[in-house]
Amino acid sequence: MALLPTSFIQEFMISVLFLCVENACRSQIAEAICKNLYSHKILAYSAGSNPAKKINPKAIQSLSRINITHSGEPKKIDFFEDHTFDYVITMGCGDVCPYVPNIKNIDWNIPDPKFLEEEEFDEIRDMIKSKIISELLV
Repeated sequence: MALLPTSFIQEFMISVLFLCVENACRSQIAEAICKNLYSHKILAYSAGSNPAKKINPKAIQSLSRINITHSGEPKKIDFFEDHTFDYVITMGCGDVCPYVPNIKNIDWNIPDPKFLEEEEFDEIRDMIKSKIISELLV
């Protein structure tokens, strides 16, 4: 069986940039979930306007509890200035969220879990996964 060319596959996929301020928690979780569970439908990336030095360890631990290994690193939104996306999704950082003109911007208004305990943190992770399923995989 022949493999389909990448250009054909990408024509039927959506590209999404998940944005928040630090790119250390919610946007990294969204990127990791998409890349690990839905890479056949979504080309996912993440960035922030003021990236942290590292991903929040709670995010890595929460992802590992659903068998996802993620080793990304926080990136500044400028890293993607020459890329095009179908959607830019901000994760609920209000007026301080980065804005990308000329692309469909959506705000998911996801609470920041960085100071939450494990169970509540996982609820935010699951909320992100549910949003991916209900709004991007339709």
